Amino acid sequence: MSYDEIENLLLKYHEGKCTPAERERIHEWYDQVESGVPQTELSEAEKSVLKARMWNAIQQERKGPENARVFFPRLSPVVWRMFASVAAVLVVSLALFYFFSQKTVSGKSASRPLLLEAGRESLVSRTNNTAQPMRVQLSDSSEVTLAPGAGLTYPSRFSAGKREVQLQGDAFFNITKDSHRPFFVYSGKLVTRVLGTSFWVKEGGEDRQMQVEVVCGKVSVFENENIDTPENTAETRHQFNKGVILTPNQRVTYFEESGHLMTSLVDKPVLLTAHTEIPAAVYKNMVLPDIFQRLEDAYGVDIVVSGEAVNECTFTGDLTNMSLFEQLDLICQSNDGFYQVQGTRILVSTAGCK
Repeated sequence: MSYDEIENLLLKYHEGKCTPAERERIHEWYDQVESGVPQTELSEAEKSVLKARMWNAIQQERKGPENARVFFPRLSPVVWRMFASVAAVLVVSLALFYFFSQKTVSGKSASRPLLLEAGRESLVSRTNNTAQPMRVQLSDSSEVTLAPGAGLTYPSRFSAGKREVQLQGDAFFNITKDSHRPFFVYSGKLVTRVLGTSFWVKEGGEDRQMQVEVVCGKVSVFENENIDTPENTAETRHQFNKGVILTPNQRVTYFEESGHLMTSLVDKPVLLTAHTEIPAAVYKNMVLPDIFQRLEDAYGVDIVVSGEAVNECTFTGDLTNMSLFEQLDLICQSNDGFYQVQGTRILVSTAGCK
């Protein structure tokens, strides 16, 4: 596709006027660019711009404009700091309550075939019929926190070779590490494989989208294309196809209709488990590359700087107890710059230094 063709499709996508075939073309083009497939009709600059716009359009369609993370800060540091402090308190207080109180299990997931290999007589099924999160402890000491309406099926005792559970709805997993027994979560057509880590599995309901978000450790996420096929057997159910590997603060969104797995950063990155609290961040004329390296180490994210001019820019200020994106907002504002989230990376650019 040419630059103009993709631009026109993105406009229709943003306005919700795309046909299913046009939506598929957009997703396919994005996947080709993400995987490095040559696009001879476009320059590198055009590909970079379109890729960022495409990801933002897809995120806007899914949740609304607030998730197209392109920031052009305008507020003064004092006003922004006050706003950020109040917002942080509200987010921490309401996030878990809102998330767990709003989720229900879709009829689609409830009709999935059972994928666990253990004898049915040894399986346990738990459903959270309350309005509060419900914690389930497994035989290996792993814990699963079920959202209201969510259900979990699991063996009373795991086998010697692997650990398997099947999820309907949303849940947070805190898995005990066992290098000899990988842990599998089957949720619709999505399969999550870990050895020991903490992560979310979230269901998109009528949108037929699913998400896995990693808090700590490493997670592999696959699509199980054979789950709904007529020739589905115990063997084919466990043949997994294309997949991605996620690290802390990364997320994958699975679009069931198209079969796409799209990676991104989580909305609110958290410190790696090695950090017990946000480190003191009082900077005095520190060059931006050094600050960005510190943020990369603390949050485990890649921050890519555009242009050599950024290397000469400095920042002075107190960013202690601010979130990752709050810190980036103030740093960019002080240097006439901006940043955007593109996939699992943060791209920073600035026109010059104040």
